[in-house]
Amino acid sequence: MKLPLSTITGILLLTTITRAQAQPNNRLVADHLTQMPALDGKQLVTSMESIATLGEKGLLDMALTLVAPGKGDNTSAEYALGGFSYYVTKPGKEAQRSMAVRAYGQALEKLGDPESKAFLISQLQVVGKDDAIAYLKPYLSDERLCAPAVRTLVKIGTPLAQKTLLDALTGSQGTGRLSLVKALGDIHYQPAAPALIPLAQSEDKKLRKVTLYALARIGTPAVEPALAKAAQESGYTYDVTEATASYLDYLNRLVALGNKPLANALARRVLAQCTDEKQVPTRSAALRLLVDINQQKSLPLLTQAVLDPSREYRVAALKLATGLRSKPVNLQLAKLVGKATGATQADLITQLGETGDPALAPFLVTTLKSSDPAVRLAAIPAVTRTAYQRGVTPLLELMKRGTPEEMTAIKESLSLLKGAQMYAQITHSLTSMPADARVALLSLLGARAVTASIPQVLFQVNNPDSTISQAAAAALPMMVSKEQIPQLVQLLTTVTDLKTVRSLQQALVAATVSEGDSAQRTDLLANYMQQAPIAVQGRFLGALAGIGSPRALELVQQSFEKGDGMVQPAAVVALSDWPTPAAVPALLTIARQNNVSSEAALNGYLALIDRSAYSADQRLLLLRDAMEIARTPQQKNDILKAATRCRTFLALVFAGSYLNDPAVAKQAAATVATIANSSRDLSGSTVRSLLEKASQVLTGPESEAQRQAIQRRLQAMTPGEGFVALFNGKDLSGWKGLVADPIKRSKMDAATLAQEQQKADEVMRSGWSAKDGLLIFNGHGNNICTEKPYKDFEMLVDWKITKEGDAGVYLRGTPQVQIWDPARTDVGAQVGSGGLYNNQKFVSKPLKKVDNPVGEWNTFRIIMKGERVTVYLNGELVTDNTVLENYWDRSQPIFPQEQIELQAHGTYVAYRNIYIRELPQAKPYELTEEEKRAGYELLFNGKDLSNWVGNTKDYVAEDGDIVWYNNGGKGNLYTQKEYSDFVFRFEFQLTPGANNGLGIRAPLEGDAAYMGMELQILDNDAEIYKKLEPYQYHGSVYGVIPARRGALKPVGEWNYEEVTVKGNQITVVLNGVQILNGDIAEASKNGTLDHKDHPGLKRTSGHIGFLGHGSVLRFRNIRIKDLKK
Repeated sequence: MKLPLSTITGILLLTTITRAQAQPNNRLVADHLTQMPALDGKQLVTSMESIATLGEKGLLDMALTLVAPGKGDNTSAEYALGGFSYYVTKPGKEAQRSMAVRAYGQALEKLGDPESKAFLISQLQVVGKDDAIAYLKPYLSDERLCAPAVRTLVKIGTPLAQKTLLDALTGSQGTGRLSLVKALGDIHYQPAAPALIPLAQSEDKKLRKVTLYALARIGTPAVEPALAKAAQESGYTYDVTEATASYLDYLNRLVALGNKPLANALARRVLAQCTDEKQVPTRSAALRLLVDINQQKSLPLLTQAVLDPSREYRVAALKLATGLRSKPVNLQLAKLVGKATGATQADLITQLGETGDPALAPFLVTTLKSSDPAVRLAAIPAVTRTAYQRGVTPLLELMKRGTPEEMTAIKESLSLLKGAQMYAQITHSLTSMPADARVALLSLLGARAVTASIPQVLFQVNNPDSTISQAAAAALPMMVSKEQIPQLVQLLTTVTDLKTVRSLQQALVAATVSEGDSAQRTDLLANYMQQAPIAVQGRFLGALAGIGSPRALELVQQSFEKGDGMVQPAAVVALSDWPTPAAVPALLTIARQNNVSSEAALNGYLALIDRSAYSADQRLLLLRDAMEIARTPQQKNDILKAATRCRTFLALVFAGSYLNDPAVAKQAAATVATIANSSRDLSGSTVRSLLEKASQVLTGPESEAQRQAIQRRLQAMTPGEGFVALFNGKDLSGWKGLVADPIKRSKMDAATLAQEQQKADEVMRSGWSAKDGLLIFNGHGNNICTEKPYKDFEMLVDWKITKEGDAGVYLRGTPQVQIWDPARTDVGAQVGSGGLYNNQKFVSKPLKKVDNPVGEWNTFRIIMKGERVTVYLNGELVTDNTVLENYWDRSQPIFPQEQIELQAHGTYVAYRNIYIRELPQAKPYELTEEEKRAGYELLFNGKDLSNWVGNTKDYVAEDGDIVWYNNGGKGNLYTQKEYSDFVFRFEFQLTPGANNGLGIRAPLEGDAAYMGMELQILDNDAEIYKKLEPYQYHGSVYGVIPARRGALKPVGEWNYEEVTVKGNQITVVLNGVQILNGDIAEASKNGTLDHKDHPGLKRTSGHIGFLGHGSVLRFRNIRIKDLKK
């Protein structure tokens, strides 16, 4: 096993821990291995020399530590032995190589399990020469180990190794014999032929197959009869022994060995004997060999073959003939065209065209006049490939009288050519072409954007044949420029065909590209529209849609509002074709008007939503708006089908609400099933109930499969309540009025609280009501609150405000996720909703403004974990894992559990779809009894950073961990208290490339690595860190004392670390392995390793901190024992 230098360096790091299975007599081996953390190439050489000093006996002992699978871990031993095998193959290491062969050979004799033996045989494959053969011989008769032993002998490749393989053939059986036979063929060992020939008649088909392969590879004349006999018995066709393939391989082997005469004779014999249709592949292979041998002298054979009745053989012969790239051969083949007929003639023409030989062009042009359609179709691309531009005229002549298939073929062939002359010929021919041909050529001119042909194409737009007119107009968008604008406007106002009108609209958009920005282009078209006759002004709206500017949208909307029965439908079409979602509100407004255009507007609205990139939440809101005004079952079914793209809990609930509507129940059930099956995180009683009901509703041929899928989904559903409704849509059950704030309430006795609650409930009922499935606040009163308090949760709520509206959602009784009218710029509302309005220290404004227009529905998804809040508004992230400050007492964290409130702020607000899912909280770490007795204390409660100072923005408390997300922030997280001597225990989880540090005795200001001390926390194995200095890897006192490597667990697994700091002595134990034990004063008395000033080494106390630099990293179970107490 050969390994690159860098791999071996890493390998030796694995050997730092004594192998559990090492026996007492292996103590010296184990001692050497524990001293080898090879840090660089120089240390690698030293380590290899160290293994070499063990001598043959030591290397043997190392090999004998290998154990059977399941009995121990061979990783370290295999890597160490593999590295040594690589090392001893270098020049000047012959003595060590010989020693390795002897040691591995002796170990082979002593080890019992075949896996370990196979590994050592693989090492002999690396280091072995003739001296390894004696150790390998016994395994040539071993069914399990014969194959690796054979591979090793093949690799050794000496005459003795080859003879050993042949000698072992006698008496071999089973898979071992197969390995030996194949190997003798692979090494072309001619002395093996006599022993192999009898095996070619074996009743064992596997043995016969591999023997025939080996004989073919040997390739001497002596093996030919056996191979020929087998091929003949197989009928020169495929069989399981692959006899025919082996015989053909043998013929090619003869050529490779220089025996072309014999190969030529035998190939001709095969050609003569293979006349059956089933033998065409064999005949083709023999012909190929004969052409390879004889080249142009094989022309008589090829001439005969190209006229063969078998098309497969004929085409193979033609490809061989044209593959000779010989003009005389090509001309000879051309002469055969006249002798052939039908398909044969067409095949000949096709292959002649593939040659690209210009000398054939005059002849091939004549075949365009053939009476056979198949021949003409073959001649079209052949003429193009050989005549090039000279072929345009005859191809156009054929187009005048050709079939539709021929016209398509000519268009495709001409599209391969370029040149002004060709385009001029095409343009000139337009008026003389029949309709189908003219359509094809107009399309070609448009695809090539032939500007010189624009006048003729514009002329064709007025052709009375609508197919020609449509084709001409369709070609124009790719051709026109601003010079053609007047002509396009004139045509747009005069043509009557709708397809032609739409193409002209697109052409007009293209022609205005150079006329300035979108606003200028819009004004230009608006001027032309105003000058046009009123009856055709609506045609310009489609062009405005193509530009898609805000001004264009305004003009189209005005045209609808002011237009008549001709303009309004055109405006709806233009809005439906809008290139961006900007036209969605306009279409919804028209659809809500319940006029003659409403149905078309709603269909356009749905189509525009479908092709726009909305978030799932926003898409669902728009679909719900559509459902409120849908008038036909088809529209409702379309809306429910479109909802399958949303795949959210609220989309599931929306579809489920139509399971009782007979007109759409089937589609509603299909949508429920699709969303649930595509979103595996959806669970709970609501999801289960809807799936069970959908299963009952499904009908049709696919219903049984759908029901089975639902059943599987129900069985796989994770336990738990999932989302539950906070509002039942009917009354105020589960809600109560607001009594003061959480701090004041906590100070009330039960009687007082009950009395105040009774008053608050009266106020609630006067301001809040349930109507038409909505929870409505009329603008008078106070907040409404959930009766139940909540800890961590995910909340969904739709909301709608009116002009000047102001509201919000209080989380755990604390303000608030803000809701307001963005038009209220006097109070800063232009930033949009979804921010944590009352924050002062942490971010209060949303990341972006994504509010829907006032009067339309919006939706929040609010996630609260610990003290942090994430908010999605209409599917867009607006608050990102931000601490919600305690408005009622900013000196303390947010309450761990409290009610949720909907704010009353003096304006109308409506809510619907209010659901909540309680999130499990990670159980905080609890000190063990032993730790309690020893005096340890927790530094992290698993919920918030109340014992920490510094960067509490980018370090977050999440799921019982402290997490560094590296969101571009700077600053470290420190303990509130300072420590001098201590034992610090914690766990950490690395991600790829993670880079952090544990600051000790550090001040709150300055670089902790120098002003205090930093113990590295690092993904040692990341590629980006492979060239670090030894003192920069995990556990090192940065710049001062390097730590031993090799004890980190793989990325993604949790590591346990204990750091002891006492005076100048620092000890680090990682996953039970001591990786550092050093005296900082002693280590730095002659200067530090990084040659920098470290004033922090003299500090005797300071803060402990996490120093974030790299990718995401998690910490948990953090506790400390203060040794000064």
